[in-house]
Amino acid sequence: MDLQALSPMLSSGFQPQVEVHAVDPSIYLIYCKIGEQLKPLLRRDGSILKYRSRSAATRDLREAGLKTAEFVHRSAFEEMIGVAENAQPTEHRERIKLTTTS
Repeated sequence: MDLQALSPMLSSGFQPQVEVHAVDPSIYLIYCKIGEQLKPLLRRDGSILKYRSRSAATRDLREAGLKTAEFVHRSAFEEMIGVAENAQPTEHRERIKLTTTS
């Protein structure tokens, strides 16, 4: 699904669970949660939609009509250092309100 396809759905009252994932200090990807699966938002050409800043990603989601999103930042610690087999992944999650106050 692309952002342009999501916008009319939002206008009709559909408010999906959306996550903005910080993949790198300057790469942000947007996912829609469909059931238990996360599906990336795509560009019109079918490539994954990428943003260079959190504010750019949230601005476009706000303009599309989304009211809230979950910001997710996973630590690279597990990849670089490793963790115990049963340890929980380290990530920061924050619910973001996208509605304007005006």
